[in-house]
Amino acid sequence: MKNFCVIGLGKFGYALATSLARSGCRVLAIDESPERIEAIADLVDEAVVGDATNEQLLRAAGVGDYDCAMICITSVNENLLLAIMLRELGVKWVAARAINAGHKKVLERIGVDEIVFPEQDTGERLGFLLARDRVTDFIEFAGHQIAEIHVPQKWIGRTLVDLQIRTRYGANVVAVRNAAEEVGDVTPDPMRPFAEGDLVTLFGTAASISKLI
Repeated sequence: MKNFCVIGLGKFGYALATSLARSGCRVLAIDESPERIEAIADLVDEAVVGDATNEQLLRAAGVGDYDCAMICITSVNENLLLAIMLRELGVKWVAARAINAGHKKVLERIGVDEIVFPEQDTGERLGFLLARDRVTDFIEFAGHQIAEIHVPQKWIGRTLVDLQIRTRYGANVVAVRNAAEEVGDVTPDPMRPFAEGDLVTLFGTAASISKLI
């Protein structure tokens, strides 16, 4: 099970932490607001109230043992300080929310692994969805994309073995579900025929996903 530390519980941080928790990940949430911590305490594995730029607090919370820490604080100075501190504490993967283009450049220079620019990313995501009728959801991460699509008409009645999707397109089918299901089959049977109404989750590079869609 992957584990994540989410620092800063504004709208973006709260949505990220609760989404990770719903996906079965272990989540530690940190925020200086007691009200925000109280609101999320029952939804994540651990919730800590306090100043995240306090190194003693981070050490006591065991942040260094987490696979990934996501900095969602909007104060540029605190955001940058946290990125450096998390690196020094040994967090394997540090991600941060950029407030503007200049902030993003500084985060890149100090070696942050993943930089999220919500305003820009939301616009790009909406453009991607609007331009592709069959796509119902889309995420871009570290040069790859995860896209959920309505099953193409020509796939109905055929199997993964028949379609050879990985060979033809360089993309992988990682889940299949019926529209009535919240969570589908994350280990799809390669001999299961696709049916009308199926939703298919694809993973691959941007080029491979675009080619397939």
